[in-house]
Amino acid sequence: MASGGNERAGIALTASRPRGPTRRAFAASLASLPFAARAQDAAPFYKGRVLRIIVGFPPGGGFDLYARLVAEYLPRHMPVDVKFIVENMPGAATARAAAHIYGVGPQDGSVIGICHQGLLANQVLGIQNAGDFDMTNFNWIARMGTQLNVGIVWNTAGVRSIEDAKTREVVFGATTPTATSVMVPKALNAVLGTRFRIVPGYQGSTDMALAMERGETHGFATGVWIDLINAHADWIRNGVVFPLFQIGVKRHPDLPGVPTLGELTDTPDEKKILELLGATEDMGRAFMAGPRVPPERVALLRGAFDRMMRDPELLREMTAKNLEINYMPGDDLQALVRSVGRMPPEVVARARKMLVE
Repeated sequence: MASGGNERAGIALTASRPRGPTRRAFAASLASLPFAARAQDAAPFYKGRVLRIIVGFPPGGGFDLYARLVAEYLPRHMPVDVKFIVENMPGAATARAAAHIYGVGPQDGSVIGICHQGLLANQVLGIQNAGDFDMTNFNWIARMGTQLNVGIVWNTAGVRSIEDAKTREVVFGATTPTATSVMVPKALNAVLGTRFRIVPGYQGSTDMALAMERGETHGFATGVWIDLINAHADWIRNGVVFPLFQIGVKRHPDLPGVPTLGELTDTPDEKKILELLGATEDMGRAFMAGPRVPPERVALLRGAFDRMMRDPELLREMTAKNLEINYMPGDDLQALVRSVGRMPPEVVARARKMLVE
């Protein structure tokens, strides 16, 4: 195992920055934003409105918590008085909510939402299980944070690295066939020749961690890093578990010696397939609006999010709730989604054969 994997140095959260400008300063600060003049023109539309945040999950989970923080803090950074309400719309692995935001709900900027980032990979691979929408055509508003997932094994597995997983069977717990917990080890088996045996049927990361601890499995592909270091810091510190890989585009500062998926191969097409799985996870807790929302209203919402993500009170609350803070502005998020969603057809065909068929 490369050095750094089991040396816990503390989470590097985004530093608190000075509070964003007040509403009086809002108009002046818009001059630096795209669509500045039109964003100012959009402000009257929002005055006094009740806006909706659609969440593709039931109440109480991590995505829901991010949405409720937005409902509380975003009105403070809008140019006019507004109120946000959260509406949970679970179903079809969040595709139901995505379809509502995309075409069923109003396209006037009064509805934003948050869905699972895996919808993008499912769309690229042609396994979208519900909904009529194109992830690349949403107006992406901002990413508040990411959730780093790592592939981990228990110390009794006799495996400390991906190379070790090529020489002996490693039993990985998983959830459903189209979930990241299944697709990542499947891809690694196909690309690298690892010997992960996937056992689906677990409800989530908590169940998979318990199965690993009880000895039912050796590990799983989607250990939530921030949960591990908060609830099981001793596991990391004492070498009870070993991270084999991290699902993301760049290495997390906590894990400088643990490779990302894309770093595990140098073959261009195979790298693109592994990077697809990593990049979709990197979308994280991302908010979007419908594809036909007027651009000036998109700009206004993006500007408000930008100010909100500089709010020290919000950052303190997110830190207290152990929520990762990794802000990405809307323009950058839009570019990320479009780049991932436009994989060459020949690579998609190979990925489908590897992961779906």
